[in-house]
Amino acid sequence: MVEERTLVVDSAACVGCLACEIACKQENDLPVGSSWIRVHQDAPYDEEGRPQTRYLVTHCMHCRRPRCMEACPEDAITKREDGVVLIDAQACSGCMMCIEACPFGVIRFDDERGVAQKCTLCVERLADGLQPACVAACLSHCIHSGTPAEVAEKIGESRVRLWYKSIV
Repeated sequence: MVEERTLVVDSAACVGCLACEIACKQENDLPVGSSWIRVHQDAPYDEEGRPQTRYLVTHCMHCRRPRCMEACPEDAITKREDGVVLIDAQACSGCMMCIEACPFGVIRFDDERGVAQKCTLCVERLADGLQPACVAACLSHCIHSGTPAEVAEKIGESRVRLWYKSIV
């Protein structure tokens, strides 16, 4: 039995350096303006008299029950045995129904190719025994990938339970 893989970001540890976005763009040869992982700066706030800021990192959650897959009329979206959700660009008709169905808003449309795109969890790198590009590049080590048990060991069981595919 193949173990399911996950990608979890500890947003509290993110410093907003954008290394994950750059690594993703380079690894996947994405055009300017497109990214499969995004870092959003939250509104600044005051904590004990000191200005603070937080960052929210959004990426494909490779959901247990992918709504994007259910919405795709072409069956271009599949879920592998290890839980990775992929879009087959050859089968994609460009209808964008998956984009509307994604509760996280992380599927992008490639206008040039006329197809939907999203995080692949760097399956080629995984096959070579490497971490996804965003994980390898993260300067604050706040992005974690592996089986849920491996990620839980790194960042704590309670945080994994909070995030790990519980939303969808």
